[in-house]
Order: sequence, then structure tokens, then C-alpha cells
Amino acid sequence: MRRWLKLSVATMAAVALLAACGDGNEGGTLADTSIAFFSDRDTNFAVYVMKGDGSDQVRLTSGQAKDYWPSWSPDGSKIAFTSERDGNREVYVMYADGSEQTRLTNSPARESWASWSPDASKIAFVSNSDGNDDVYVMNADGSNQTKLTNDPGADLGPVWSPDGSQITFTSEREKGNQDIYVMNADGSEQTNLTNDPAWEYWSAWSPDGSKIVFVRRLEANDEVNDEIYVMNADGSDPTRLTDNPALDTTPAWSPDGSKIAFSSDRDGNAEIYLMNADGSDPTNLTKNPASDSGPSWLPRPASSTAPADGERP
Repeated sequence: MRRWLKLSVATMAAVALLAACGDGNEGGTLADTSIAFFSDRDTNFAVYVMKGDGSDQVRLTSGQAKDYWPSWSPDGSKIAFTSERDGNREVYVMYADGSEQTRLTNSPARESWASWSPDASKIAFVSNSDGNDDVYVMNADGSNQTKLTNDPGADLGPVWSPDGSQITFTSEREKGNQDIYVMNADGSEQTNLTNDPAWEYWSAWSPDGSKIVFVRRLEANDEVNDEIYVMNADGSDPTRLTDNPALDTTPAWSPDGSKIAFSSDRDGNAEIYLMNADGSDPTNLTKNPASDSGPSWLPRPASSTAPADGERP
């Protein structure tokens, strides 16, 4: 038997979970979808996966180092993530059952925030290899790492548009605060979308590419409150979705665009919540006393996430 088939009980549970997942867009239920996230419920941050209704929460990564910020590949067969297991932040990739965890970046710099292109050929990420956080892109195997942004302000959190033509990111280049920017996939035409005195960060495209959900930091009476907003893809018509004194962050769209998963500490600690795309009916999915954050929704059916023997190199 090959090494990658020698799975733990937890990994076997993850395989069963992922093999049953649909795309949530053809008459399926939330239990037919899957969300990756990270949690420190077992003493250190690790990557987990659960069904879209919060059931079957399974740990995928192990060890004492921190693993976080999971990102599904477009076909659902792999998950890219950030890990500190080799002494500094680097981008890794694994199969969706947690097997074959492989390092993609390898430098003394800090690399993180992986995001797959829609055709799965490339991964956008953030590196400070030139002394400043900038957005880079590389082939899905880690080769041909290319810098896309070059500004003294930190550029963070790249996310590909559904058609692969653009990338949104967070930048601190103007006004000393953070805004949501968009650029072409080759790094050209970098444009500020939010252009607001408040801090905006953490963008995510709707599946049809028409809208972008993001986080806006509101400050009043020395109080800071992060809320989730949505805007058109050109930056127009920003609309508030959450309204809670807690911090609401890291939004992610469901595959059919009807739901948004996000992280909130409204129950005393960070949990993964689910709400309708208009902000209604927020529901706690993880219900764990530890910190749960960074949801990443499986973008499409996962029928190929547990390949048969002989299908992997």
C-alpha cells in the first residue's frame, strides 16, 4: 500500500466527508458542501474541515507548529495553507484528505495568504522577501515566483476573481490605512475600490464575480468594531451586512452565492458563523470554546478529492 493511503482514523473521516460533498448549487443542502478553517482547539492552530452545516469537524494537519489560512483548489482536490513548521511562514499544499503535505515556498522570508487561480495553474500569495509585504504569483508547484505589486505600503490578502482576469488585495499604500484594491492578473492597473477613511480588508469575490464582500473597521468613542460589507465589483454601493459590537471578519461565499461564512467573537470567542448573503439569520457553526477562523468554502463538487490508488504520482 502506498504511503499516502496509510491514513489515520481522522483522515479517513475527512475522505468520507469530502467524497460526499456536492457544490451546494444544484438542489443540495449545506451538509452537501464543505468548509476548511483553522482552529487552536487542540493546543495549536491547525487546518480543519467540516460540512457546510457545521457537522463532521475533522483535523487535517498535525504537529506543534501553527497551520492556518486554508484555501481550496478549484476542483476541491487540494488545499493550500500557511505553516510555520519550518521556522517561518511558508506556503504549503496538501491533498484534501490531509495527505502529501508539501512545501511550495522556500526562503528565509515570510510567505502566506495563498489563493488559487480559477484554472488551478497558479497560486497568488504574499511575501516580504524584498523587505516589504507584496503580492506574488507562482505556478501551482511553487515554481516561477513573480512579484505583482511593488509599493512601500503592505499589500496583503490576494484573491482571484472567478474568471481569473483580476486579483483583489488589501493595501496600506494610501492615507496610512488599509483599502481594498483590484488589479489585473499580471499586476497592471492597480485600482483602489473602497477609497474610504475607514480601514477595509479581507476581500472575497461572489461566485458570479458581480460582488465583493469585505471587512470595514468602524471606530467610535475609542471603540473598534469590524463589520462585514458587500459592494459591487467596481467598488460601488457598499452595503453593511453585520451589525454587532463583536468583531466580524474573514467572510467567504458559498458556492452558489446564497450564503456567507465568517468569523465572529460575538459569543465570547472566535467561531465560524453562517449568514444569508443579505446578512440575515447568522448561525454559529463551530460552537467550540477555542478560536475558529478563516473559513474557505469548497468551490465545487469534490468527487475527485479521494483518488483511487494509482491516480497520484
